[in-house]
Amino acid sequence: MAKSRRANAVMLGFDFQVNAAIVLMIENIEELKSLRLEGNFEYIELKLENNQYILAQAKVVEKSSSDFRNVRKNLEKSLNSLSEGNQKVDARQLILITNSPNPLNEDASRNIFLGAAHREFLSLPESSQKIIKGYLDNINHPLDTEKFMIQVLPFETDSDIERYKVVKQVVDDFIGELNLNIPGLGRRLLNIWHEEVFKNGTKKDPAIQLKKKDVIWPIMVIATDVSHCDDSFLDIFDSSAYDEIVRQYRDTIESCCERCEFFIKVLSDYNTYQSAKKPSEKCMDFVMNKWRDYLLEFDLDDIDEELQKGLIQIILYRIVRNRIVIQNIKKGVKL
Repeated sequence: MAKSRRANAVMLGFDFQVNAAIVLMIENIEELKSLRLEGNFEYIELKLENNQYILAQAKVVEKSSSDFRNVRKNLEKSLNSLSEGNQKVDARQLILITNSPNPLNEDASRNIFLGAAHREFLSLPESSQKIIKGYLDNINHPLDTEKFMIQVLPFETDSDIERYKVVKQVVDDFIGELNLNIPGLGRRLLNIWHEEVFKNGTKKDPAIQLKKKDVIWPIMVIATDVSHCDDSFLDIFDSSAYDEIVRQYRDTIESCCERCEFFIKVLSDYNTYQSAKKPSEKCMDFVMNKWRDYLLEFDLDDIDEELQKGLIQIILYRIVRNRIVIQNIKKGVKL
């Protein structure tokens, strides 16, 4: 039973670390260059474009709303770890991110951490500042309190609806700011981030390292989803043939759509493409006439030319047809 509880605690800890990283990533997405999760140390490291860092310690409590026995121990460990990290890099901000609504276990500050709180050191009551300074006095090279913040991310119970509700809201707000009108995008994006981008259960190295494009690109993939096609394309492309190509070669289509460089190449080629057609017809003209230029991008030797043509045309159409959406995403996150 003890082993089972320990395993559950490790799983909860990693789950919280991943979701805390997602929230911090979104909050700093415009400046983000890359992020790293140290799986063995509850450590989150965000590298910014100016080469400064945001360092965070993720501390989760299983029964966060009622169990405050270890929150000060978590605080002490975090202050030690963040102080060490501050000695190694140029840190702009040092964060303890926790799911405890009472991270200092004191009455004076309990009410200020309700909900998704962000509390800088100087905004804390004097008694809270005194507790933190007491721990810092025992550290050889203590962190600068002006950089320190306690952030609360509500995250509790085995119910996915309850556990992830704040994370989902952060993701939905982020998508809203990008002005993306894609039904269910928030749910799908969070699921991809959970299951694919941040998945690390089978790796020997517990660390996860990601560049900004690694975490943003799933949005591009969803925006260029080939499951549905508009009528203008189906007017010249048989719908049953379309459905069959998508069914048979979905992996090829999605692996291609996950390549940032390929998107950039296609959109660049489209922008420089000279067409005698009306502007509204340029997209189709490009797809119909330029598909052969991309044959070398695919390993399609085992299928006939008609299938190759259809497959590449579908991919090109989805990219250029959604170019405004793609550009809005890139602009919104400064990719």
